Amino acid sequence: MPFLALVHLRELRCADCKALLAQAGARSFVVDVNNDPLKIPESDTPEEMTVEMICPRGHTTVLFVPNEIGAEETLLTPSGASIGSDAIRVS
Repeated sequence: MPFLALVHLRELRCADCKALLAQAGARSFVVDVNNDPLKIPESDTPEEMTVEMICPRGHTTVLFVPNEIGAEETLLTPSGASIGSDAIRVS
């Protein structure tokens, strides 16, 4: 079962308070609603999903995979990549 990470091609900031959620080039781990790493069966890798990223002040940013952001297996994540805020899968 792979774990997924979001790939941030550009900086992502909260639309409400401008808090930095991820730097350009960063990866964000996809977690479930309990903040546990989301395990996805290899036979069921989602082609589309919706995730939420929450800033330190509690504002929610919704992203759509793959329309707004790409996802990859975490095994492909470069070891030097910075880590952004976790993304909670909502659908």
